[in-house]
Amino acid sequence: MDRLLKEERKHIVGLVKKVVATGVNVLLLQKSILREAVSDLALHFLAKKGIMVIKDIDRQDVDFISRTINATPVAHIDQFTKDKLGTAGLVNEVSAGNAKIIKVTDCPNQGKTVSVLLRGSNVLVLDEARRSFHDALCVIRALVKEKSTVKGGACVEMEVSY
Repeated sequence: MDRLLKEERKHIVGLVKKVVATGVNVLLLQKSILREAVSDLALHFLAKKGIMVIKDIDRQDVDFISRTINATPVAHIDQFTKDKLGTAGLVNEVSAGNAKIIKVTDCPNQGKTVSVLLRGSNVLVLDEARRSFHDALCVIRALVKEKSTVKGGACVEMEVSY
């Protein structure tokens, strides 16, 4: 059992050394990638090296985060090199009610991506807020495409009827 624990420790130290060699200070991990690197021992070693680990990122969010910070997603530790790292000014954990949110600021692609946090007292209110926000984004998209607008409430039909 001791030999097994020593081998596991040796393997984890090797992974941590590869991560530290790239010069990274925040490590973002998808739910299914690098699962062996997310043990308590690995998190302890990474914390000792001053590396913040954010784990369990959804697959859908990986592309968005990559575009925002100019990073390239890596599927295996051997492909993890310095040229695939992204940049951000500040990464911190913020409390929003009873949930914790990771906030990434001062990104190189400012103005190209944005995150919006919608909150509601229950699922119905949150769904309605999501629909309203989607409608507002569709209006903005239509204005960007057409550069003109028509007021609602059947005003066009009223004008044509005269």
